[in-house]
Amino acid sequence: MKRGAGLWSAVVGAWMLAACTLPGTAPLQTLSATTYLPPSTGEISLDARQTSQTFDYPVMFGTTRKPLPSGAGFSDERDETMHYGRVFVTIPKGHRTGSLGTTAGTLFGTDPKLSVNRFENVGDEGQFLAFARQALAPVVGPETGYVVVLIHGYNNAFNAAALRAAQLGVDLDIPANNMFLFSWAARSDLIKYTFDEATVDASEVYFRSFLGAVAQAANGRKIHIVAHSMGNRALLRVIASGLKSVSSERDIRFGQIILASADVDRDLFAQLAPNYLKVADRTTVYLSPYDFAVAASSHVHDYPRVGCGTAPQVIVPGIDSIVSTIHDDFPAHAYFAQTLPILKDIKNLILRNMPARSGGEWARKDGYWTVGGAPDMARVVCRTTNTLMSTAK
Repeated sequence: MKRGAGLWSAVVGAWMLAACTLPGTAPLQTLSATTYLPPSTGEISLDARQTSQTFDYPVMFGTTRKPLPSGAGFSDERDETMHYGRVFVTIPKGHRTGSLGTTAGTLFGTDPKLSVNRFENVGDEGQFLAFARQALAPVVGPETGYVVVLIHGYNNAFNAAALRAAQLGVDLDIPANNMFLFSWAARSDLIKYTFDEATVDASEVYFRSFLGAVAQAANGRKIHIVAHSMGNRALLRVIASGLKSVSSERDIRFGQIILASADVDRDLFAQLAPNYLKVADRTTVYLSPYDFAVAASSHVHDYPRVGCGTAPQVIVPGIDSIVSTIHDDFPAHAYFAQTLPILKDIKNLILRNMPARSGGEWARKDGYWTVGGAPDMARVVCRTTNTLMSTAK
């Protein structure tokens, strides 16, 4: 443990140094619909836009964090019980697609920050089920007949995770109250990586319970999952160990499973990821050679991680892999929620069970996809030396 913690501190030090020396990227290139999204027949569009008014977006949540004494929010400390409720995030007028907002303006105007407004705390799981069932948008077609669950990664405070969930909800046009967040007690501290590793392991039983509750509340709606970074570890093991419906002995079925920037050992993924094929309509992996956070994890563990590489670290037949070389702000760890081509791809997967990969920046390789063109080798922080082919059943 001491060696791992020391090595992680060294990596974090390099990370902070690199933040000052690596070349910056232009956010507006990342969000350029003209560059990356030419029209295509049958695909649902997702354009760069700004909100025309300020409004609150509600996110349903379950968390293993201890509540703050005020009752308005949650700490980074673990609790021994789940807490449920709904958090309202203010989406300001002028919110830009793919952005949480910045303190300063951009060359093209202001980019106001999203903010947590208020909480509605709900008692136990049973009360949450009744609350969620009543709040969910009525099913009037494929645009409303689903819910989305986000599980975040390491170094995330509750509010930060809530902001990301709301941003995805708004930018992907997910109906109000149909976005769910599972927030495990990650520390909002770069050097607490090993703490977060232990905490995400301890959170698996709660995440399993939360998914079961969401399945009951969804009442037949499709359930899609977005797992980011270290959150992929909990999802992988929960799915691999089986997730039965409360109302039957059958496995819970999911629509899309989105695995972004997965901080997961390559060999473990090869062994367990085929289980996704048993429970989901489709599973998609997004990785990037620029992802400094996952690259740092690869150095700590001295072995490749699924979420970082110039090509997939592992290919599981039946699971799509997409390598993104779209320039994104350092540490290039949230590109799945910030770049238009990937947001559009996710939106089409959710609404059509079909990808949206027809633009000029998309290319089909041998067994996987790329988006963004040839990699900028000056920005590459992890290379794929060989791609492992999973043979697990």
